[in-house]
Amino acid sequence: MKGKIFLKISALFLFICLVGCSYFKPYHVDVQQGNILENKVVQQLETGMSKEEVEDLLGTPVLRNAFNDNYWTYIYTSQINGGNIEKKQLVVHFSGNKLSKIEKKNI
Repeated sequence: MKGKIFLKISALFLFICLVGCSYFKPYHVDVQQGNILENKVVQQLETGMSKEEVEDLLGTPVLRNAFNDNYWTYIYTSQINGGNIEKKQLVVHFSGNKLSKIEKKNI
């Protein structure tokens, strides 16, 4: 009789533990990498701006070609609480020292 009660209590305890494991999710660190590209800042870009003005506005680009300094690539990735990864990319092209073209992806 005592063995059956102990078995039932053990089974109930095991069931509660297993249900609890699926209920609580582990904490995931928010991960942000690259240059933070906010819409309101990107909208301030205008063709004709100098390289210094673009760098003051957006910061140093993640990718800068050592052999061709006529385009810069800004990349930003964000993953909040282990969810989907959000990717943004901005490529700015220069003609001489002036901004000539802006390419946006997911901004």
